[in-house]
Amino acid sequence: MPPRDELRPSLPLLATQGLTVANRLAPLDIVWQDGQLVALLGPNGSGKSTLLGALAGILPAGGTVQIGGEPVADLSWPELAQRRAMLPQRQPQLFHIPVFQVLSLGLAETTSASRQNEAITALCQALELDGLLARDFSRLSGGEQQRVLIARTLLQVWPSLNPAGKVLLLDEPLAGLDLHHQLALLRLLKTLAGQGLLVVLAIHDINLAIDWADRILCLQQGRVVREGGVELVDEALLEQVFQIRTDRIESAGRVWFMPTL
Repeated sequence: MPPRDELRPSLPLLATQGLTVANRLAPLDIVWQDGQLVALLGPNGSGKSTLLGALAGILPAGGTVQIGGEPVADLSWPELAQRRAMLPQRQPQLFHIPVFQVLSLGLAETTSASRQNEAITALCQALELDGLLARDFSRLSGGEQQRVLIARTLLQVWPSLNPAGKVLLLDEPLAGLDLHHQLALLRLLKTLAGQGLLVVLAIHDINLAIDWADRILCLQQGRVVREGGVELVDEALLEQVFQIRTDRIESAGRVWFMPTL
């Protein structure tokens, strides 16, 4: 007979019950497991940033949010920081700080220097940051700054540095990145999901969401329109939520939606 622990159903990594933010987010129940990349879709003002802030525990909300079965409200700030990382859409400017010092803000003091160096090396290769490490952060382009801030956030839950960090919340991480770096980031996020993280990102490019996400949650005026596999995205949803008519294009097993001219 299997051990008692094996008989228990595994807890969802991230779950909400009646999650709500007054005038911004209607009551929402979600159950998400680890090892997934979830795309949040919706027009500006639909509630994506509000949802991410509530999931991260940095925005006051009604209802409950649980990470690994533990209520976020019961976790201290250090405990919460160990379990999840959050990249907000707007970040305070950091002036005259070398890039390598910005990255160090995402590192835990308890990890060894060798592991930190390995993680930074892997991230710099994936996001092409090697040539920026000694530069002044304030003098970088907007896209370069975004890549550095993304790397700092990822270091907080990097598997070899923080095995307890399982939830990665990103608010429009592709903003300001060219297509080359967008794809590099999505490739890295997909790899992290494959290593057991739950990655949740707000994204505006519907076709990229379909290509890379495992699940989608579509919001409109603070309410969930659809939630589930990416196959739920269709012409009717895009017309309802984004007020655009589209043509569905299929080729080589992939699907795109192009605005109707």
